[in-house]
Amino acid sequence: MRWTRAVLLLHVIRLARRAPRDVSTRWDRYWADIRDTGDHGDVLWDASTSDEAQRYLDLLAEYADPTLPVVDVGCGNGRFTRRIATRFDHTVGVDLSPHAVARAVRETPPGPRRVEYRNADMTEPGAGARLAAELGACTVFVRGVLHVMPAPQRRALAANLRDLVGARGTLLLAETNHPGPLLGYLENLGAGPRGLPPPLARAIAAGLPRPRPCGDAEIDDAFPPTDWVRVFTDADARIATVLQPGGGTGTIAGHVAVLRPHGDGPR
Repeated sequence: MRWTRAVLLLHVIRLARRAPRDVSTRWDRYWADIRDTGDHGDVLWDASTSDEAQRYLDLLAEYADPTLPVVDVGCGNGRFTRRIATRFDHTVGVDLSPHAVARAVRETPPGPRRVEYRNADMTEPGAGARLAAELGACTVFVRGVLHVMPAPQRRALAANLRDLVGARGTLLLAETNHPGPLLGYLENLGAGPRGLPPPLARAIAAGLPRPRPCGDAEIDDAFPPTDWVRVFTDADARIATVLQPGGGTGTIAGHVAVLRPHGDGPR
């Protein structure tokens, strides 16, 4: 077992050694190089499973105000933005990468409901307040963002989301939460001494931030109970992944939570 992980570690080091230093540059280069999305594509987290998306739609139907806009933070190519837009009149996808936003626009066909995309860093001070000034209180959906952020960035994002949900909004979080070391996480995604599945190798070669645990403790740190009320938790959730181009999906351990602000927040 030790030698197999040692070989896997060498694969990871070799892939990641030429990544740019700036995280936003890494994300944008990653999206610029993507050729295909979906179950047959290059994006590790872009599986088109309807079961996972339906679960989120059901949670939003149960807990979110249907009259509010929905903001999908870290929208990528807009897969979940588009699914949410089947139920809500106004949906906004936001991503750090201009190339991700451009792809989301291309992949979103015209429809009866309002769907738009923005390029923004939602960890920057004031980002949430600026969006709230335009949209008012919002429902916010976040999938697969917090688990690749260090704790200070998570807190910065949470502060902006607090401004964005205002007093009426709801926050739905869906994050991977694999227990154990990083190499175990990679093995769960199909990595081994013979190499890594291409979608996973592409993410590592781009220098995307390493995944971290994101369960109850991490969520409470970023979204403290003094500011947020947890109204739903699923600590046994599964997050869909794309393991091989040309088909082949899987799942990884996840954590889903629905939060609402305490009643004394901004309106």
